[in-house]
Amino acid sequence: MDYPVLNKSPDVAQAVVPHTIDANGNAVPVGSATPSPVAYFPKPFVAGAAAMTRPANITAYSAGDAVSNNATAGSVTPISFTAADVNDAPLLLTHVELLTNDTGPATAGATFEVWLFNSDPTANSGVGGGDNAAFSQKQAGFIGRMSGTFIAASDGSMAICTPVEGTFIPTTPASGGKTLYALLKTLTGFTPSANSTTFTATLKGVQGRA
Repeated sequence: MDYPVLNKSPDVAQAVVPHTIDANGNAVPVGSATPSPVAYFPKPFVAGAAAMTRPANITAYSAGDAVSNNATAGSVTPISFTAADVNDAPLLLTHVELLTNDTGPATAGATFEVWLFNSDPTANSGVGGGDNAAFSQKQAGFIGRMSGTFIAASDGSMAICTPVEGTFIPTTPASGGKTLYALLKTLTGFTPSANSTTFTATLKGVQGRA
């Protein structure tokens, strides 16, 4: 005999599969995209980005310069993170780890800002200055800043950046997606140790469920 469950009449196999309720009131199987509300808790995330490679020069940076992959503003590609495992998940951002094979930032004790965005900051000519030019950026998609000072490693420099305003940055990813973006800005100057050095960013925080 079948018994109505959530306006359904499941057979025995269906009845033993955990279900939750979607936005339309329908019973759907529990999974990573549709977790049971009583079983899901916010979780830490660590989202690594592809390494960003500087242009092939050792030209000194001044305070307030952009550090990016291209000296031409219109050709800059932002750092991007897959920051969530479901679209539009709420996020609390707490840290950005910056690692570089360049010893120059640590030698100078350089401080960087990481500007964070939930839409592509290069869209609509958003970037006003390429690598080693004065940092200039439109406000579209801006969600906050983190800053940190580099210390030495035997194979380069490293910094842990934390929010400039407050202890975390609340946000959601790019609309309908999972991505956040970043651009780098110097707060103090440094001289690169080699051509085409790389900066690798890792975004850390806590993810909720939309």
